[in-house]
Amino acid sequence: MIVRLLLVVAMLLRRSREPLRVAALLLLVTSITAATACEPSQPVFPRHVCDADLLGRDWNSGMKTLPLPLQNSSSIYDVVSIPGKGLGVVATKFLPRGTKIIVEEALLSVPMPEMVSGQGFRIADMLTNVENSFEALSPQQQQSFLELHDHRFTGDEDQSRLLTILRSNAYNTGDDHVGIFPKIARINHSCKPNSGNFWSKKKSHRIIYAFRDIEEGEEITVSYIPLLKSIQERHARLYQYGFTCDCSACQSSESSMRRTKISNTIEILEQKVHLQTLKDRTIEKMLAKATNLVDMIENEELGDYLAKAYHLTAVFHERKGDVVEAKKWATKELDMYQLAELHSMDALTTIEYIDDLSMTEMMKLLPKKEI
Repeated sequence: MIVRLLLVVAMLLRRSREPLRVAALLLLVTSITAATACEPSQPVFPRHVCDADLLGRDWNSGMKTLPLPLQNSSSIYDVVSIPGKGLGVVATKFLPRGTKIIVEEALLSVPMPEMVSGQGFRIADMLTNVENSFEALSPQQQQSFLELHDHRFTGDEDQSRLLTILRSNAYNTGDDHVGIFPKIARINHSCKPNSGNFWSKKKSHRIIYAFRDIEEGEEITVSYIPLLKSIQERHARLYQYGFTCDCSACQSSESSMRRTKISNTIEILEQKVHLQTLKDRTIEKMLAKATNLVDMIENEELGDYLAKAYHLTAVFHERKGDVVEAKKWATKELDMYQLAELHSMDALTTIEYIDDLSMTEMMKLLPKKEI
């Protein structure tokens, strides 16, 4: 039991990360020579922004009647100008759940500068890395980089354009680097995204994949921020991207309260699941919370959090002794991970968990004298 509990704890720790994989890691400052570690409210490497004059406009308007495609189009999506948003990505055909919409390697990847004790990151070091990497690109690749949005805050007037483009569009690359993905950079944010954003450490590329079926003409969206926050908190985080989100979730106080409840429920379940011994009635209570958590997340269409909810439900079924139900929920968890990548580390870890459950199930079926 102790070994099993340790495995469960390790798996939950892997799943405790927020879904956001944005490279919000640095604060670029023009008035000093070094940047300090960032607070959430500070302008830090936002992933993508709309034009500053679009603040407060409807971010979910316009799906079917759209202008002609502009650039970076493919057979399944177009990059178009969307009223109230600037550029965005829309589906040109029906995209079934699990469709890999964009698979893209970084056009440019730069290491994070060294952290200097008491000072933060040296901006000069970052600029040198960006300039060297930019110079190594072909003219066509440089043009792709320079076409990306260059969002500037007050005080950024004299900041290097290369740095502000990087800050406005960069994603982390799963290590101590940040990278530019020009196609993915065109995808807009929603607090109710229809697509996931996954960094494949094995293949060194990013994958945008459909959480659910996406209709022809529908805008493809991802999340730039953790979503289990109130509307006010989400807007404070999105300030660094230069826009105010006006999606359906941001217009509903009920949605905001549900998300706070989801966050609190996850915290309670993760605290309890780490305990080695739980009373039967506590397990029943936690199992009820876990199944309710699944319902709340599915109703809010928060695809990034479903795998975690499925896993917690599986674990509490296992703690109850119902291995068959535990396997059912663990299989749902696996399905969510495999939408992004068939053999990701999370998927492989979940397969191991299902195998262990199968072994437990088989051992229960053996006559006691053979055990």
